[in-house]
Amino acid sequence: MGLLALVPVAGIPTAMTADILVIQVLSTSIASRVAYSYGYDAKDPDEQVFIQRLVRRSFMTQAAKAEPLRDTARAAHALKGRVKWSEKLRNDHRLVAALEKLMNQLGPAGSRVPVQNVAKVVPFVGILIGAGMNSAVLGRVAKDAQRYCQTLFLCEKYGLPLPAALATDDEDDDTQANTT
Repeated sequence: MGLLALVPVAGIPTAMTADILVIQVLSTSIASRVAYSYGYDAKDPDEQVFIQRLVRRSFMTQAAKAEPLRDTARAAHALKGRVKWSEKLRNDHRLVAALEKLMNQLGPAGSRVPVQNVAKVVPFVGILIGAGMNSAVLGRVAKDAQRYCQTLFLCEKYGLPLPAALATDDEDDDTQANTT
């Protein structure tokens, strides 16, 4: 998806749409598998409510990914066909300046990094940003699903009520807050 985001004009919207869809499917799959591993039927309406809540939460965290990917795509576009460095390029694209500095430090002492070399690295930064954020989102979904199922299992086992934070739906809370 990171490479797709670097396509001019339609790349970012297409990549974000595809990425959101894939993460939603994976979030649902992870939450369902965790529920099944604790002996809960993910097709049960009560479990579906929780799974959908996790999927909605993962959808909201996806929005944080848009800005860094857009910055990466803009930097790649600014470097396209460029031969010389300029202060305006460095000032307008902090990612480019940071990559230039890093590559200068990693290279032989006293050598300068050509613009073309930095331009080759920028797409990989976009890929790393997208993959890192997706990994964090999916990891959070897995942990939340596991905590919920553990809590539900223990509550059922010992005859305890489900904690209020897990028993209510976030949308119900928002609706009640807006009506009062």
